Amino acid sequence: MDAFDYSALDAGGVKRSGTLMAGSAREARDLLRARSLTPLDLNRSRKKAIKAGEIAQTNNFGKGKIKHAELTRATRQLAILIDAATPVEDALRVTALQFEKSQMKGVLLSIRAQVVEGATLSQAMRSQPQAFSDLYVAMVASGETSGQLPAVLLRLADDLEAAQAIRRKIAGATAYPIVLSAVALIVIVVLMIFVVPKVVEQFDSFGQDLPPLTRTTIWLSEFLQSYGLVLFGIILALFFGFRFALKTQSIRRRWDGFKLRLPVIGRLTRDVNAARFSRTMAGLISAGTPALAAMTTAQHTLRNSVMRESISGAVERVRSGAPMSAALKETAVFPPLVTQMVMGGEASGDMGKMFTKSADYLEDEFNAQTTVFLTLLEPAIIILLAGIVLLVVAAIFLPILQLNTLAY
Repeated sequence: MDAFDYSALDAGGVKRSGTLMAGSAREARDLLRARSLTPLDLNRSRKKAIKAGEIAQTNNFGKGKIKHAELTRATRQLAILIDAATPVEDALRVTALQFEKSQMKGVLLSIRAQVVEGATLSQAMRSQPQAFSDLYVAMVASGETSGQLPAVLLRLADDLEAAQAIRRKIAGATAYPIVLSAVALIVIVVLMIFVVPKVVEQFDSFGQDLPPLTRTTIWLSEFLQSYGLVLFGIILALFFGFRFALKTQSIRRRWDGFKLRLPVIGRLTRDVNAARFSRTMAGLISAGTPALAAMTTAQHTLRNSVMRESISGAVERVRSGAPMSAALKETAVFPPLVTQMVMGGEASGDMGKMFTKSADYLEDEFNAQTTVFLTLLEPAIIILLAGIVLLVVAAIFLPILQLNTLAY
């Protein structure tokens, strides 16, 4: 397979140029005509061509998991290049060069090879599920159909960056409480297993009854010494057993329903899922996807199974002729703001704009709530763990204080 530099006219009479892969010049012209391009000039590329063996290597190279940040950067780079009227195959090649030692380079070169051979961008992306989700591919396909591929890619990049920002915020805010809890837990375990037994040996010479708090602490210390590893194994077994049980649909549904009923966690779960759904709906509808097809695609962004199933029911009601706002309201799991915004979009005829406003508001609410929640969580953990350490220290010193009192 050789590389051919070409210049051609598209259906609108605009001159296009680029590079494609073909077995011969005749095959290259046939590929151009299949893409509605009229060849003007065609020559073997003087640049280093991508040989078939190299394509196979890039296919193998791109099988690993793609990092979220790399996907975001590649998406925005493609959007900028395609918006500047760069042919898709050239945009893919230039973007791939930005990733020297990354799985993304192999993924993009593999996609480019398929595009050069006549596949659409969405079809080529579908062959790389480790990099592009079904939702991502569906939005790219909508952009290709509506002729708004650059706009769709830019929206995808914005959505990916917003999701990454939320993850970084949560990770950064929870890192300190997690480290603090781990350190405090280690300190408590060391006190109970190594310090308390040494002190207990001194209590035996007192010849008097120990305070209830001290006796309880001694019992816990002896229990941890005897069964600490067994307890740790049971906790790990319960943790992994619970995660395995969540793979069962009925158990997962009950757990997701329970989370939605929790006072604070329920609202956060509802808002973040509704924001993700609204953001996706806005992108699909703005790209020209019919509302019903957009709902069917966007429901896969919902992580909560109860909310996902409710959208399936809403899709059926919309298919039967019900307004989308009424169908969403009947689910009783979406915030009232979403249904009100959708109702306004149905009245004004601009559903995409209303979904975007819903997503913006819900994301701002989620950020504000998580900030308050995590701000209160840190001192709560400190107070709780300080109280536990204080109880252990008090259990150790109470007998000493009691002995000193009796001495006087």
